[in-house]
Amino acid sequence: MKTKGRNAVCILCAGLALAACRNGETVPDCAGDNRAELEKVLAHYKSDPLKPEAARFLIENMDAHYYYGGETVDAYYRSMDSLFRHRDGDRGFWNLQYDSIIRLYGAGLDADMARRKCDAEHLKAGFLIAAIDSAFSVWRRNWNKQYDFDVFCRYVLPYRVGEEPPSPWRAALAMPPGEVADFERHTANLSYAYDMANRRLQWLRSIIYYPPRTLPDFPLTMLDHIKMGSCKEYAHLCVALLRTAGIPSAVDFVPQWGNRSLGHEWCAVLLADGVALPFAPGERLGEHFAKRKEDRLPKVFRQTFEKRPESLRMQAHDDEVLPKLFDTPCLADVTDEYVETSDVTVRLEHPRLAGSRFAYLAVFNNREWKIVHWGRIHGDRAEFNSMGRDVVYLPVYYNKSGMLRAGDAFLLDKHGRTHSLEPDESRRRTVRLKRKFRDDRSNQFLQAVTGGKFQVANREDFSDSLTIHVIPKLEDNCYHMVAPSYEGEYRYFRYLSPDWSRGNMAELYTFGTDGDTLRPRRLLGNFHVRPWCGLENLFDGNVLSFYDSHDVYNVWYGWELERPGKIARIRFLPRNDDNFIREGENYELLYWKRGRWVSLGHQPGNDEGVLTYGQAPLHALFLLRNHTKGQEERIFTYEQGRQVWW
Repeated sequence: MKTKGRNAVCILCAGLALAACRNGETVPDCAGDNRAELEKVLAHYKSDPLKPEAARFLIENMDAHYYYGGETVDAYYRSMDSLFRHRDGDRGFWNLQYDSIIRLYGAGLDADMARRKCDAEHLKAGFLIAAIDSAFSVWRRNWNKQYDFDVFCRYVLPYRVGEEPPSPWRAALAMPPGEVADFERHTANLSYAYDMANRRLQWLRSIIYYPPRTLPDFPLTMLDHIKMGSCKEYAHLCVALLRTAGIPSAVDFVPQWGNRSLGHEWCAVLLADGVALPFAPGERLGEHFAKRKEDRLPKVFRQTFEKRPESLRMQAHDDEVLPKLFDTPCLADVTDEYVETSDVTVRLEHPRLAGSRFAYLAVFNNREWKIVHWGRIHGDRAEFNSMGRDVVYLPVYYNKSGMLRAGDAFLLDKHGRTHSLEPDESRRRTVRLKRKFRDDRSNQFLQAVTGGKFQVANREDFSDSLTIHVIPKLEDNCYHMVAPSYEGEYRYFRYLSPDWSRGNMAELYTFGTDGDTLRPRRLLGNFHVRPWCGLENLFDGNVLSFYDSHDVYNVWYGWELERPGKIARIRFLPRNDDNFIREGENYELLYWKRGRWVSLGHQPGNDEGVLTYGQAPLHALFLLRNHTKGQEERIFTYEQGRQVWW
């Protein structure tokens, strides 16, 4: 049976249709023994003008919501709550604490998270009545009068944000009375919602933790004293804080970035004109993606409380197997609110063998393809709406066995045009490769050394300094060798960093005219450095360690030579991500062909930092893998003599 609209089957619980209760209102049949509790809520508000509508909205949609319970989940919550309340520390401390607790409870969490507790079966009348009353208590204030009742129901009223256990979070996170009184003194104005949202969120800061596994959502009452968490947990906190002030908000998310690993979640603040302003801790409203200009959004979805008729779960038959991302009816596509998009029609291979009425588009996450959107199959084609541009996509099918290739990978360029990435093996060319991963961060580190100076002197204060090399704008972040030309012998050597950088050099060596390393007799310069970022990192052989000063002006460091001499060569490596070609390491170039990676062979890295392959097919999608170490790798094409990352 196909499900449509609000009167849908209980998708996540017992799979039973809605039925009419004694007072004529609809209550999910999956409520079972809890039906009487839901009927009490409807009866409680019988004489109220608006609250019955609000109660119906919650009850008609609560069959799509659940949380996890069990002894292990509860113990996990208690352990984390105790840590958040009673311990302090830096990022390293919290990473260790998080990791140890996950190791302690991991197996038990898997068992508890296999059993969902449906809201319709477990939430009591008292909880729902208190939740509804508390939501109405913050509605129609001076700062939110511009929002209508429909927006209130969707983005203020809900008693939950994610899949967290229900809790009295509005009371725990309520605005201080003085703050409420301050805003109540103002006359209603459309800007007050923006001001109120900033006021509620401006104190937030975050320390991000990337969990190694799926974890149950924290109760919202825990989040006001969270010390470290995922982007999702901070997004939940932001939404909860805003809803306690009656400001409509929701969690928006990208399931997988279009040009890097992982996905992301954030808080979206809804203004009266329908514009959603993204927010994350440490920012002002609307700044979020101004700081992430390099990150591409293939799809953006909004988590809703109500079941959305246009969602895949509502379009699919009950027995159709869906990717986890789309196995919920509470999902709205809001990609067009964030980026320029294009509708895409894809020709499919063997659609009748797929066993599904739907196809999907996936993007690469550094190791594998991840589904980000769905489209309905019509004959041998599928249509996908509102796809983010400048992203490489792979058409796939999905069934009980997982993903299956459905067509050729293609690029949707920034102008909305599609380009097939099926390799042309009849035509080959030579490619020269310098990296295995996109270089956004490394380029930032390169900018920080542009204009830096290498100097020599015979006085320790460098009052007689001679500049022997100025670092020009560099194209590649790798080892660089310079041979300065100057006269005379000097006792002291230093690197003088440009202003507004922190001296970020990873490795630095000097060599004499005989080719030997000129060894320091004594280190000099700024010792006001960040922890574990001192001068010893400059010659420890670890390309990921680096010097990092607390200061940003007149940062310099160097050494007194064992005896006065002439520096013939300087070898330096700016702060970097260790994704450049390393001498002696084992690399393999692959290209994507009809659902698999085809090898073009292994090569050892060389001191030039460039790998040369002579038989690379045209129009191919490539991947360079380091078999010696590391995890970061990224797909790329080869255009006009350089790697272009996707």
